[in-house]
Amino acid sequence: QASGSRGFCFSLCYVCLCTAFPACVPLLWSIYCYYYYYYIHLRTNSALHILPMVSLDPWSFALLAVYLGACGPSPLVVPFACWCVFADHNQMWQWILDTFPGWTAAAIFFPTVSVLIYWINGLILFLVDTIFRPQVLQQFKIQKDKQFDMKKLGKVVKNLLFNQIFIIYPFAAAVELIGATTGYGPKRITELPSHKEMFLHTVGFVLVDEVLFYYGHRWLHHKSLYGKIHKMHHEFTAPIGLVAIYCHPFEMLVSNVIPLFGGCIPLQSHGFTVLGWVIFAVLGTQTHHCGYHWPWMSFDHQPSFHDFHHEKFDCNFGNLGWLDALHGTNKMWNEHLQKEAEAKKAKAA
Repeated sequence: QASGSRGFCFSLCYVCLCTAFPACVPLLWSIYCYYYYYYIHLRTNSALHILPMVSLDPWSFALLAVYLGACGPSPLVVPFACWCVFADHNQMWQWILDTFPGWTAAAIFFPTVSVLIYWINGLILFLVDTIFRPQVLQQFKIQKDKQFDMKKLGKVVKNLLFNQIFIIYPFAAAVELIGATTGYGPKRITELPSHKEMFLHTVGFVLVDEVLFYYGHRWLHHKSLYGKIHKMHHEFTAPIGLVAIYCHPFEMLVSNVIPLFGGCIPLQSHGFTVLGWVIFAVLGTQTHHCGYHWPWMSFDHQPSFHDFHHEKFDCNFGNLGWLDALHGTNKMWNEHLQKEAEAKKAKAA
């Protein structure tokens, strides 16, 4: 019990220190991982004495890397991702299958998790941007001269609820129906998948998402669709995390829901694998729209990459940047980076 309290206090201190000193997150993350894996697992063979841990292998760390790469290793996400990967979830998964039998797990529980994650994380980011220490965090804001218009909050909330209720839930039900009639879709299996399987399928989700999102996104920028549909999402030229899915319902389906979660149909992924991706994909979508390039995102071109798209409109259509490089739609972005580098060099001189 004393070790469990010590582990909890260490995790709490980690989150507080990361919040107070965001520039030190990479160092604090390294210390946290060392403590978590060496002291708690190797010495006590438990995960904060809350749940027993599964055996560790390279695929476990690969899965953790994909999760953190998808949404960024923020102070709150790192402990949560470690718990998702390294804790033993057999009892929790059995509870989900027992509480939501048959079609209800995929059609009700999974979309409900995505909605809850969206609102919890989105409201945290909203508070950070509007109330909680905005002056201290201003140094990390990408478009420093722009702020969220509070007068638009009401219509944003209405649009988000509409898209979640009338797009996400029906899509989840459709995926379940496709699986029941054709055999292609998430699998409800009592035994949890291996971390190897989860890693490979999650990488598949990422690749499917990149292809469908890039071409679907470019399609929405066509003159015949932009004014009627996609212009609504670009109403916020300096987005925040809460408006990540503020968009026309057609765009919500074509450019958000299908790219993110459509990959589970041809891959016939385990339901638990899909659940993990649902969580971190939602967090990642909000990270790309948060408007802050946090110090723990220094290794990544996001969220600045997508924020630049909202500012300039005609570039940076993808997430990973591969297809933008292939089609030359990152030219404006590369010129922007070059100007930034030259400005820093001139300032240093």
